[in-house]
Amino acid sequence: MARMRPELTEEQLDELPSQAEARFYRACRDQLGDRILVLHSVRFVQLRPSGISRDGEADFVVCDPDGGFAVVEVKGGGVAFDGVHAVWSSLNSKGAQHSIKNPIEQAMTQKKVLLDLIRKDKLWVELGSPMVLAAHGVFFPDVRDVSPFVSPRCTRDMVGGNFDLQNLKRWVSGLFRMWSGGDRRLKPLRKEGLAIMEDIFCRTVEVRPLVSVQLRDEEVRRIRLTEQQYRILRALGNRSRAAICGGAGTGKTILAAQRARELAAAGKRTLLLCYNRPLADHLRFSVGSSELLRPMTFHQLCDWLVAEVRKAKGRDLLAEARDAYPNEDLYDVQMPYACGLAADVLPVRFDAIIIDEGQDFRPEFWMPVEMLLADPDKSTLLVFYDQNQAIYHALDDCPVTEDPFVLTVNCRNTRFIHEAAYRYFEGDATDPCEIDGVPVREIVAVTPPEQATLLRKELANLIDSERVRPDEIAVLVAGKPKEAYYTLLVNSTLPRAAKWSTGVHRIDGAVTVDTVGRFKGLEAAIIFLWAIDDLRPEGDRETIYVGMSRAKSRLFLVGTSAACKALQSQAALVTAAVKLGP
Repeated sequence: MARMRPELTEEQLDELPSQAEARFYRACRDQLGDRILVLHSVRFVQLRPSGISRDGEADFVVCDPDGGFAVVEVKGGGVAFDGVHAVWSSLNSKGAQHSIKNPIEQAMTQKKVLLDLIRKDKLWVELGSPMVLAAHGVFFPDVRDVSPFVSPRCTRDMVGGNFDLQNLKRWVSGLFRMWSGGDRRLKPLRKEGLAIMEDIFCRTVEVRPLVSVQLRDEEVRRIRLTEQQYRILRALGNRSRAAICGGAGTGKTILAAQRARELAAAGKRTLLLCYNRPLADHLRFSVGSSELLRPMTFHQLCDWLVAEVRKAKGRDLLAEARDAYPNEDLYDVQMPYACGLAADVLPVRFDAIIIDEGQDFRPEFWMPVEMLLADPDKSTLLVFYDQNQAIYHALDDCPVTEDPFVLTVNCRNTRFIHEAAYRYFEGDATDPCEIDGVPVREIVAVTPPEQATLLRKELANLIDSERVRPDEIAVLVAGKPKEAYYTLLVNSTLPRAAKWSTGVHRIDGAVTVDTVGRFKGLEAAIIFLWAIDDLRPEGDRETIYVGMSRAKSRLFLVGTSAACKALQSQAALVTAAVKLGP
């Protein structure tokens, strides 16, 4: 059987507008040998000397590696030629006719255009621009006697009919033989020429969109506030106290920020608290800062109130806290205690306190928080937290005791990332985002310097070739010492004047490099999770869960093959990893 391009099924052949072409296609496929390549419906653009271009199409191009190529124009139904007026017509079964183009001239013109395209092809020139046999002919599958069409312009070998359809191999051989005329200058196409013909006229082309375009499209589709989240905001109403929980990506931070804006806009003195400094910076950037709305970390709150007491009263509350709890941790015990003392001394009060990432708040934090409420019964206290029971403990001593509102839709991570990260989650079932995205990818190398080399190469490709904005990318380091990993990256140069930013987020034109812990509560379109070689899927669930779930659209795991497999082995059924590197 001949090699047909395109390869059409019987159903597709039955649907062709020209059943004459379908019959000729089947004859070529079934009767010509497998060394023959047949191209059907070859489309091209013909460039004229005038500069005006026009579309062209060859019905069939038959390519023989031992000979050349032949353009065959196929016409169905009956055919008539008026020699007096040089008019060609097509006749249907009822005798009706309509004018058609001269099929012989069509085939001849198409042959010349294709020959010109072949000769200009770079690969053909590299092959030595051999002089190859180029033939043309016409075929009338529905006409039995084609002898009336034989003329000085069209020999019998050039025209085929229904009789020749039964022995197409003989007709094609006769067509090539007639055009070659024994000219020894003509070189065979050979396999190389056949490959060039296929590359020129039926090349398989796969053009994927730039990653930057995919990221924008996904961001448009990403649900920032789902209908469920809107319902929760409405359900909160004027509740004085409520807890809202959900896994990574369910929109807790978005809701906390939105509620803080609404309360401040209503004239309420609002305190928006979190544990993580970078998250506080993000919240400040998102909602702004004013007398009515103060975003900060809990420890920034402690520092602020302690400083206010020192300025107003001359007391050093932190020194008092050290005296009261000399052997306790500064951040976990002494600063919260000092904050409570300050709340007892100062008139500073808030009509609403909203806490994001409440699972990170220790029991000692809650007393000073409650003391800062303007009215213990009526002031608003909202606590947003991650309910992952596999990692976080219950909110010990949290003053909100009612059952929480539960967010159950992940609107940040694509499905592949969701399924990889949520393998480390235990809590209420969380539905993945409607965006599938792409599989989690692995960048595999043995040593950190080798890993850094491959990581930089992928970064350069994303920034330079894929046109991804550097500030959409973050490299999160999961191992220690972090400085050793930072050094392997930040001393290198990035394309397109991109910069590195270590520990400082939201810098235009800069790739962020930070630790997983500091990036908690934040997100980036593309995350490289690095320094994972010593992570244990069971013992380091928090780091893995947080690190993976920071990625909105693309997640790369960077480490040894064993480390990448260990992190993904528990999610292997849902994550088809694509390896990069050796």
